[in-house]
Amino acid sequence: MRRRFLRTLTSLFTVALLALAVLPSNRACAERRPQSAVDYQLEATINGQPTGYISHFVDFGDGHFASPASELRELGIKVPDEQPEDELIPLDQFEGLKYSYDAAKQSINIETGDHNRITKYYNAQGESGHSNTSVSDYGAVVNYTAFGSIGGRGSSSNSNSNSGASNFDGANVSLDGRLIAPIGVLSQTAILGTTPAQDTSALRLESTYTVTDEDNLTTWRAGDTITGGLGWTRSVRIGGVQAQRSFSIRPDLVTTPLPAVSGSAAVPSTVDVFVNGTKTYSKEVGAGPFQIENIPSISGAGVAQVVTRDAAGRESLQTLSFYTSPRLLRPGLYDFSVELGLPRQSYGVESFKYDDKIASSATLRAGITDWLTAETHGESNSDVWNLGGGVVVQASDLGIASAATSASQSDKGSGIQIYGSFETKVGLISINARSQRSFDNYEDLASRLTSDNSIRKSAGIIGFNSIGHSQAPPRAIDAVTVSAPVFFDKGNVSATLLQYQPVDEAASRILTATYSRPLILNASMFATGFLDLKNTENTGLYVGVNMPLEDGISLGGAVSSSSGNVSYSADASRPVGPEEGSLGWRIRDFEGSDTYRTASVGYRAAVARVEADVRQDRSGVRTTAEVEGAVALLGGDVYVSNRIDDSFAVVDAHAPGVSVQRENITIGKTGDNGKILIPNLNAHQENKIAIDPLDLPIDAEINSTVTRVSPSFRSGVYVEFDVKKAKPSAIVILKDANGKVLTAGSEGRLEGSDEPFIVGYDGQAFIKDLGAVNTIHVTVNGRECSALFAFGAGASVQPVIGPEVCQ
Repeated sequence: MRRRFLRTLTSLFTVALLALAVLPSNRACAERRPQSAVDYQLEATINGQPTGYISHFVDFGDGHFASPASELRELGIKVPDEQPEDELIPLDQFEGLKYSYDAAKQSINIETGDHNRITKYYNAQGESGHSNTSVSDYGAVVNYTAFGSIGGRGSSSNSNSNSGASNFDGANVSLDGRLIAPIGVLSQTAILGTTPAQDTSALRLESTYTVTDEDNLTTWRAGDTITGGLGWTRSVRIGGVQAQRSFSIRPDLVTTPLPAVSGSAAVPSTVDVFVNGTKTYSKEVGAGPFQIENIPSISGAGVAQVVTRDAAGRESLQTLSFYTSPRLLRPGLYDFSVELGLPRQSYGVESFKYDDKIASSATLRAGITDWLTAETHGESNSDVWNLGGGVVVQASDLGIASAATSASQSDKGSGIQIYGSFETKVGLISINARSQRSFDNYEDLASRLTSDNSIRKSAGIIGFNSIGHSQAPPRAIDAVTVSAPVFFDKGNVSATLLQYQPVDEAASRILTATYSRPLILNASMFATGFLDLKNTENTGLYVGVNMPLEDGISLGGAVSSSSGNVSYSADASRPVGPEEGSLGWRIRDFEGSDTYRTASVGYRAAVARVEADVRQDRSGVRTTAEVEGAVALLGGDVYVSNRIDDSFAVVDAHAPGVSVQRENITIGKTGDNGKILIPNLNAHQENKIAIDPLDLPIDAEINSTVTRVSPSFRSGVYVEFDVKKAKPSAIVILKDANGKVLTAGSEGRLEGSDEPFIVGYDGQAFIKDLGAVNTIHVTVNGRECSALFAFGAGASVQPVIGPEVCQ
């Protein structure tokens, strides 16, 4: 009995609590919408400007209006995000907002400031048109560069041969081959013949399998690659695996924080944006606050001017200074590179030499805010580990500053490295400064991999003896570069002071300066000099003049001096262009300690670029020849062409002699098999390819003569135009029994066909699907007539039959 009483009491208490909880809610709802409330559909204006909307409002009966949150948002009134779409929001709750209801016009005018209005955002870069549609077909490409040399020896005292005798200096072929498939690209580079180290039959350079992940903007590599790095780290070659962010997959993606401008328009207006005096963007904006983001700008300092102009011609001007740099990442973007494998040694000298200790490396950049990007890098093997971090900061509109520190631990001990840089532009003067210091026994992977004896020996063969020295991170690197226009002249000048302090060696301090300016007749001059501040006798100066002429020809001359040795040179040249049939040449005369004369000629054919060079110096005459091109396999056919560094396409027009265009530029005509290879398309971008329909056979039928393809990285695509053989057709001239042409617009039908035809001017009708003998029926002015005629297929031009009598 007692338990039943307690259960009953507990139930009543629970009901009472629920009632108390519900009553305030119901009371709030009642207060939110009284029974006397009236619903209206009113034409809304804001600050006297029509919004173009008829919105739902509720009059509470006392002159106070409310509107659902969704309606207010649609009108551009700022409502907290947490407010439900259908919740009524009293207009009186907005600070500084006033409104008036016009019963006669069934309208409501809201007066408010920008603080209560939603800012409209516009992207100056435009909306992205990118779609993940990059494709690849099965195929192969081999780029080659064949080089040979024959040298003749003169009467030099150092010559061991007879005067005028010639000798074969050697020949080699550089190869860059790749197998292409939808699942990736397998590439191989090599040199066959003579190498700088020794005579050998083959030298392998790099073997890499690459897969591109468009969805995640990531490139995966297996094989030979180079580790990622930052401005304060050093990269090494490894044989292993790598995952790396590739923003190039999305060329439309803006990775750098770009300037944005804000403003407000009282009425619908036109906004023009000028960057450094050049108009870069124009947009029609509605009344209210607006913000234009991603304003196109050059890297460095700049000034943006925003001109707002309404229909009455009233203008307002806003000026914004900014500083942009590709070293910054947009907030939320990440750039990374991760590697694991065996470091490569003696690259370019030995084919298969790797370190026996597995190394790892990781690099990360992250956009934190528009003005802050964080960086970190780590690397290690069993002998050394290295870890560091840094930041890149936009110092308002003054410039870009960066700082980093890293630490290492090895069997030699520990050490640290610090790094800092700053770039700015003051007026027209650009300043770029950087400093790097290492302390104690600081090391990284690069210092361990370049200190072995094999590298030192090979370095002497290659001719870069400095590589044989210790490659530990230098104790100090300091560099300051200043560049500016010359205020009293049309020229520009830049100067760099560099101080370099290797480990356990004397420091060097070099000052370089460059001056350039335009001259008359489109000519220009430039001068470059250097001074070793540690050894003032070690100086150099180079002064040159260049004058362009018509047809790509240019003339040049220069005088140089290095440590007291003066030399002179003069040359005339015309470079080989990218188009087929381009002819280039160069003649050069050099007088100095190593006097020589050279003459070369080059030609770009449809299948390769060829070049020959003759050089005469004190030891005699030396002749070289070079051929550069590619062999490609795609769609079951083999093609020869100029070098293919990026992606390519094979176009099948199903007919010979058809002109093919890429981006409205004629590439050539299809061959006997109706196909043509187009080299060097832009990977991960839309490439417009078209054929000329006038070159197709008369009996050809095609739905579209233009297509767009987006090939994957260094891949090939097969582009096939849907060219079909049209049904036999002819133009038939029709007359009536009196010899008059049939009335234009008359409709007819070929017997046995459901497709009608129309009679045009001069009684001409285009009729398809003809046979050897044909009967047609035509309705003319309400009466039907018939005609019988013969047709013979096989004509190379459009057949014209008739006049035929329709009766």
